[in-house]
Amino acid sequence: RPDNSREIVMLGRNLLRRVARSPPSLRGQKRLVGGHGSPEEIKEGMAWWKKVTYASLPLVAGALAINTALELMHHPHDGEGPVYSYMKIRNKPYPWGKGDCNFFDFKCRRKEE
Repeated sequence: RPDNSREIVMLGRNLLRRVARSPPSLRGQKRLVGGHGSPEEIKEGMAWWKKVTYASLPLVAGALAINTALELMHHPHDGEGPVYSYMKIRNKPYPWGKGDCNFFDFKCRRKEE
């Protein structure tokens, strides 16, 4: 076990050098990290993804049509629902207007005027 800090630093440097070196089996070889094969395999893969893309386009268009139809059939909500006592607690007025409306509550601010 090393007792001083210089030996610890030297051990750390040696460890980093060992880790940074490539294994002997890979020296002088080109690494194919992406896993690409021959040009024929690349063309086959590209053709497959084109087919998948073209097959999914009608599905996406159908989902878009269904969602658009559902959104257009949606009825707007009448009123804002029940007013509960705990929803509009004001301990002090807001610094704008008469002080009872939120900053972006434009309906309330129009009523104030």
